[in-house]
Amino acid sequence: MRISKRVFLSSLFSIGLVFSLLLNLQWFSSRNAIAISPQSQTSEFRGFWVDAFNPGFKTPQEVTKLVADAKRANANAIVAQVRRRGDAFYQSSIEPRSNDPNLLPSFDPLQDLITKGHAAGLEIHAWMVTLPVTGSTSNEPSHVWQKHGPNAPGRDNWAMFTYDGEAKGYLDPGHPDAVDYTVSVYLDVIKHYDVDGIQLDYVRYGGPDWGYNPTAVARFNQQMKRTGIPEPNDPVWMQWRRDQVTNLVRKIYVQSLAIKPHVKISAATIAWGNGPKKDEDWYKTQPYKEVLQDWRSWLEEGILDIAMPMTYQREYNPQQKESYDNWIEFAKNHQYDRYVAIGPGNYLNYIEDTLAQIRRAQKPSAKGNYSHGITLYSYASSNVYTNGELRSQGAENLPRQPWNYVLQSNDWFYNALAKPSKYVDVATGKTYQTEPVWENPVSVPDLPWKSHPTKGAIAGTLRICSPTCDAIALTLEPVDAVGQRRTIRTDGKGWFGAINLTPGTYQLKVDGGKLEQTINISAGQVTNVNFAGS
Repeated sequence: MRISKRVFLSSLFSIGLVFSLLLNLQWFSSRNAIAISPQSQTSEFRGFWVDAFNPGFKTPQEVTKLVADAKRANANAIVAQVRRRGDAFYQSSIEPRSNDPNLLPSFDPLQDLITKGHAAGLEIHAWMVTLPVTGSTSNEPSHVWQKHGPNAPGRDNWAMFTYDGEAKGYLDPGHPDAVDYTVSVYLDVIKHYDVDGIQLDYVRYGGPDWGYNPTAVARFNQQMKRTGIPEPNDPVWMQWRRDQVTNLVRKIYVQSLAIKPHVKISAATIAWGNGPKKDEDWYKTQPYKEVLQDWRSWLEEGILDIAMPMTYQREYNPQQKESYDNWIEFAKNHQYDRYVAIGPGNYLNYIEDTLAQIRRAQKPSAKGNYSHGITLYSYASSNVYTNGELRSQGAENLPRQPWNYVLQSNDWFYNALAKPSKYVDVATGKTYQTEPVWENPVSVPDLPWKSHPTKGAIAGTLRICSPTCDAIALTLEPVDAVGQRRTIRTDGKGWFGAINLTPGTYQLKVDGGKLEQTINISAGQVTNVNFAGS
């Protein structure tokens, strides 16, 4: 999400490929978004993204300072990057420890952050980069890239390739083994740490011509009864790849729900380009058509608790300001029964401009819908003075010029969030007076579907096929007519899952009813199904 994201920002206004909206509508519900009632003044998600490429939580002293800075800003959550590129800033039995030279030996940053953060009343969310895995530790023999990178033979090769055959440093979500490995990394954190949430980052493709792992292409051809290599802009192939990303999100959500139901599942979601103004504009956006991340559908299905759209737009640029406003309006109106926390890119903005963006994010949409909070990127680089950009002399709306970093401006920013402040622009000498946006401490919003669940879920694996039951349709029929009929599909390992099921008795049928099983759904529980056949 980070570092490389600045490269992606240069393409914010690219047009991309155009394809049939009608076909996409077959894959997405057209029902209207559910209105969200106004926020209570006593609750709002207020978080900092704390990246692992900068100082923040790599020593006990940094953790202590981070917690203190969050408290003085009246924040109530820290979203800390504990998996950078297939490495661990925690004790992992699956992936190698990060070789970051600033990480103290034997120090467990995640545990220290949980201990100190919880003592201070802060939520701690483990932010984990999902599919990119190549970085400073990827040469370690135990690293997933060494075992399952582009040089691995046959099905052991989990790497993502482009249409032209170039290997990228991502695992391919179209490969079932890569999916299960990735899920296991997330579940490992949930099992062993008292985190309040986990966050999926980079849960997407890198572009419309990505996703050509041989196993993924073979699965697609088998399911669609095709041969050859699909074109990048083939709408069926594009939707299939979207489905693979969604399957990964669903599998993480359902399996984490079975282990620790209270843990919140969030995602840092793409908000590049000009935000959609109408519902149908969603299908033209860069998240949907270029990186194949249908995060709107994740909220609608309920397999995400909180979407944090990365609205990294410069306030001083009129076009980007309009884009920011369009995205936050869309996000507020498309939460369904889940939440959205707007993610301003404060590192691109002057302090007063970020405060203006936060205020607009806190206001209701034209339809009267509120977001449920703010997550700021980032803690280490809180404004343009720490980002190396300053106002041009006498021309505040012109492009920036490089300047020396003004690291003390982080303190200016933390203070400005919570109390009236002023600072002197080191480029122009002008004094800026600011008013707070987080004047009083508040609690994190309750998630009623977590705290007081009224629906249940199902998970299981279909074991009647050889080698696996890939993309097999199952029908969930309510016996007592309370629930609704559902059709669900298995993933590449025969696994299936569904949430938001009305409690009661159901018949789960396979292949038009040739194989069926009676199951009971209870509120707040995941019913595990052993579906091995006769």
